[in-house]
Amino acid sequence: MACSADPAPVQHGHNRTPNHAVQLVQALQKKSLNIVQLGDSHTAADYLTDAARIRLQQQLGNGGPGWAMPAQFPGMRLARFAYQNQGWQAVSSRTETSQNYALGGLIATPSVGAEMTIKTREPEAEQTVIVSIRQGKNDEDLTVTDSNGQQILLSAQPKDNKWHFSQFNARFPITIKAGMNFQTAIGGWWARNQNRQGVVLSALGINGFQLNQWNRWNTQAWQQELNVIAPDLIILAFGTNEAYNGVEIETVKQNLLETITQIRIASPNSAIMLLGAPESLKSTAGSCGERPEKLTELQIMQKEVAQSQHTFYWDWQAVMGGECSMKSWINQGLARSDGVHFTSSGYQRLGEALADSILALRKQH
Repeated sequence: MACSADPAPVQHGHNRTPNHAVQLVQALQKKSLNIVQLGDSHTAADYLTDAARIRLQQQLGNGGPGWAMPAQFPGMRLARFAYQNQGWQAVSSRTETSQNYALGGLIATPSVGAEMTIKTREPEAEQTVIVSIRQGKNDEDLTVTDSNGQQILLSAQPKDNKWHFSQFNARFPITIKAGMNFQTAIGGWWARNQNRQGVVLSALGINGFQLNQWNRWNTQAWQQELNVIAPDLIILAFGTNEAYNGVEIETVKQNLLETITQIRIASPNSAIMLLGAPESLKSTAGSCGERPEKLTELQIMQKEVAQSQHTFYWDWQAVMGGECSMKSWINQGLARSDGVHFTSSGYQRLGEALADSILALRKQH
């Protein structure tokens, strides 16, 4: 479908590193592209992101399955990973606000003797895995066994109850066993092909999430993690929950500006793309339905921030057909009757349009 999505890069101001877009274009041309999307339930379902992932990988190659959440979380899915879990507790920053979280805002903590197996849904080459982990000084190393029978001792270095990164090569499925680990937490698993060719698209979403809840994460930890992962493109997909909950748009704007600044400090060469909030409806009454009262104001603000901060902007609502498009998407079976979420076929159409917008950037430089 035609994409009036306008992710065309706004010119970079002199006060910003002008290399943001350059690195992304070079990554596209080299067919070695690492994308991280952070967002709410649209991201946590991994339908939109998987459609984009498949389209990009068809064009540029499969770079690996990307980020795996630390354990399985209720109501969330990853298209490339499945879990079997005995004794690992899943803790989310949406509900447990005072924990020490790394990037993504999810952690898994083990009970004594806990065991978890993480499988890829399709066979993958041997992966380079980077895991975010923190441990107390008396915690035992974790034992990781991969599908080749290789055993890896996994630990934080040092064990000072701060977030660190451990890297190993393994073929999935991997099984992680815990001993006496009273302060150990896992923040997530990053899996990428060892040759670093192809596309990796990681989806880090939490249902019901708002951008200001990012403040519940350990800033130093998530910045350090972004610095280690160094994505070519970071996509921020927020806004739906803010519009529904009637949050003051000026507050959302300040959160967004602060987040962009913190991301650029952490990963200065990453391009950033804002996804404008999609059309959504409080009620389907009338010819167009009733939008959340803050939605239009929020979308205008997102576009203005993209221009002022020299990020890419993808106009999700325009891809749907503009204002008043949600009812026709519902009627076509592309969106759910709640007026907020999309069906798998709707997410597929959106994800492919997003991928095509990213691929089109190759021609703009």
